[in-house]
Amino acid sequence: MTLLATITRNLLEAGPSPALEGLRRLAGNDIDLLAEVAGTCAGWYASPDTAALCDALATQIDGAASWVLVGRERRSRGNHGAPRD
Repeated sequence: MTLLATITRNLLEAGPSPALEGLRRLAGNDIDLLAEVAGTCAGWYASPDTAALCDALATQIDGAASWVLVGRERRSRGNHGAPRD
């Protein structure tokens, strides 16, 4: 949860380096979890406004690129809230 919060808090920042450093520090030795969260978020949140961080997540975190399509696919499913009238 802390990794996700760090990503969402930094989505609109121009420079991704501080966020990437913070993510690596938080993940510690759990590089598989970092790759999954970073890649999935990069796919989910990808937009022109978030390109700096999302591109960096996908390309600068080892293993994250293979998770980007998972994030895109999950986002394409639409909302999963309660039915509304």
